[in-house]
Formats: sequence, C-alpha cells, structure tokens
Amino acid sequence: MLKSVWAVAQKGAAGMLNQAVGLAEALFNGGGFGLPQSFELEYRGPYTWAPMHPFFASLDAITPESRAQFGDQPWPDVLITCGRKSALFALAVKKASGGRTTTIHIQDPKASPRYWDLLIVPEHDRTRGPNVLVSTGSLHRVTRLKLETGAEAIRQEYAHLPHPRVAVLVGGNNRYYSLDEDWMRGFVGQLRNMCERSGCGVMATISRRSGEAETNILRGGLASLPAVLWDGKGPNPYFGFLGLADVIVVTCDSVSMISEACSTGKPVLVARLPGRSRRFDAFFDSLLKQGLIQWFDGRLMQWDSGKLDDMGHITRDVRQRFGWS
Repeated sequence: MLKSVWAVAQKGAAGMLNQAVGLAEALFNGGGFGLPQSFELEYRGPYTWAPMHPFFASLDAITPESRAQFGDQPWPDVLITCGRKSALFALAVKKASGGRTTTIHIQDPKASPRYWDLLIVPEHDRTRGPNVLVSTGSLHRVTRLKLETGAEAIRQEYAHLPHPRVAVLVGGNNRYYSLDEDWMRGFVGQLRNMCERSGCGVMATISRRSGEAETNILRGGLASLPAVLWDGKGPNPYFGFLGLADVIVVTCDSVSMISEACSTGKPVLVARLPGRSRRFDAFFDSLLKQGLIQWFDGRLMQWDSGKLDDMGHITRDVRQRFGWS
C-alpha cells in the first residue's frame, strides 16, 4: 500500500513544481491521500553538469539546506520529478531507497528512459519508449472543481465587469521570446480595441517573469477600460479568472499557461511575442490543428473549441501501468 508521495522540482521553477504537484494530486487525492509533500531543491556543481546516468546520481547533488527539508523521514513510495536537474535527483533517490521508490519523471531528461520507472514527455520532444507516455502540452493543477470554487470565491467582487469576460494571462521574457515595453504598448492597444468593439470585460494577471515597467504599462492601459489587474499582491485569483472567463487570451511564452487555458474548454487566443522556438512551434501547430487555439489580433473570437485533456488520459494511463486504483 502506498503511504507517501513526493513532488520535486528545482528551486525557483514554479511551473515545473506545478506539473509534479498537479500529477500527484490527480493520481492520489481521490484515494485518500492529502496533498503530496512538495520540495524545491537547490542543486550544486559539479553535479549540475554530470551526465544523466545512475552512476553519477548522488544525494550530494543537492545543497545541505535542500537535504534538510526531508529530515530523517524514509524515502517516498512514489517520487514525481519535473525538469532535467530533478531527473538526476530521482536517480539518486532510486539508488538510496534500494530501488523501492517508484520514479515518475516529467519532461525529457535527454537520456535513456530505462533509468526511470516512467517518463511523461510532451509530443514536441522526441524521446519515446515502452515506459514513455506522451502529452500534448504541460501537466497542471487545473481541475473543474478548482475552476468552480475559484469562480464562486470572487464572483461578487468582479460582478461589475461586463460580459463576455476575457481572462488575460501575461508571461514574460524567456530564452525564446521577448516581452518588452514596446510589445506591451501594442498589446494594450489590442486589448483596448477588443473592449471597444465587443463591450467585453477584462481580468488580467501577470506572472513572476513580467517586468515592472511592462506591468506598469499594462496597468495604465487597463485603467480606462472595464478591467481589473492582479499584479501579484494579495490572494491569487488565477483559478477564479479562468472559471469566470468566457474567452482566454494568453501570451505565447509559456507552454504551461497555454496548456492550463486550453484545459478549461474555453476559446483560447494566443498573443505572439517576438522570438521563435521549434519546440513551441510544434506545440502551437498541434493546438491549431485541433481547433483549441487561434492567434490573437485584437479581435474577440469565440468558437466551440473543445478542451485539452492531457491530465485525464495521462492519469488513467499511469494508474493502469502501476495498478493504482
């Protein structure tokens, strides 16, 4: 009988930890488990450059402060990791537990799948094998219950916003895309045109990667519109915004944000940023072919989009593989 589940990612990688926790919640909360134990680990050299192989896997790869989070508790029955650096930690735990811990790793570790009990990779990565499951996008924590509960919690607070309501999810710079002040000014102009033409209300959020100057431009642009902006202060209304929204606009820099938006079953408009990525392009092409997204050009578009159900089929496949009811 399973007793403990850990979800682990690199320190500061909130999106990766979100995927690991989301899978753990989907797999085990219905079976009497509470929330999984989650840990953000800090890794240290030279292990950060070590080859992805069990021979090099060592618990010394994490800092003493990270190790202290575990205390003297036994290794978990199930370890769910996300991100390449955490993949090596999973190998170390497998070794330290004498093979008892079941390791599930999310994202492509760029190594042989046989080192882990199960890999879950997005379809735009190439790794395949008998113990590899493939998702369209990122795993996440969005559920119908979270959307309904989140919407109900803020319904009265945002009752003044007109319909249709548009959730606007703004990311930031990464190694593939650039979100700068000039782009934000153009984006604010598109949002203004959308509101003027459709009479919609806007519920906007920023991310940890959104720059201060860009956030100020967005705040100023929304001030004269039927709009609200959550800027990282106070309780996060993210699930509520997704639950209340009729349409979702999301910047193209985050597979995770787009995956979460598409899982709601609502039309998703993706705002292009300067830059490009082959992997992102493959992801976009897949969603476009399925009718899940359209590109945002300042118009409010609504259609019967269907929804992305990665969490549903991945959860079923994992349970079947390991015999977990």
